[in-house]
Amino acid sequence: MKIVVISDTHRDIDSIRLVRYINHDADMFLHCGDSELPEDQIDGFASVKGNCDYFDYPLNKTLKTPLGNIYIEHGHKHALSDEYILSKNAIIFLHGHTHRHYVKKVGNCYVANPGSLIKPRDDSNGTYLIITIDNEQIKFEFKELN
Repeated sequence: MKIVVISDTHRDIDSIRLVRYINHDADMFLHCGDSELPEDQIDGFASVKGNCDYFDYPLNKTLKTPLGNIYIEHGHKHALSDEYILSKNAIIFLHGHTHRHYVKKVGNCYVANPGSLIKPRDDSNGTYLIITIDNEQIKFEFKELN
């Protein structure tokens, strides 16, 4: 299973479409909030509501995979403590908001932020995340559009 994750695209519809085009073979497309676009313009990405979103997105989502749940929120409503993350009973916890890409493990849960495609606040040119779930293994790969 190939999952593409983006966040904090702040009205950049062209970058969203380019990620979707490049990864046309993905099984799932997720947006961790702050698209600032209505659902019909984010090209099939399931999204949660970010602090800059004014459209009717849920604050969080839980999605089922063969290995366990993926929990998604933007990350601006709660302190992302280890206890909070583990309380979601997910194998993967995804969030955005910081515009910094990373992946780490908290207990048995992977925690990841795809970064921002257009306004990175780290040493990247803007990133998104590809998660591959295969044969009880989970692989995380950050990609840049530039």
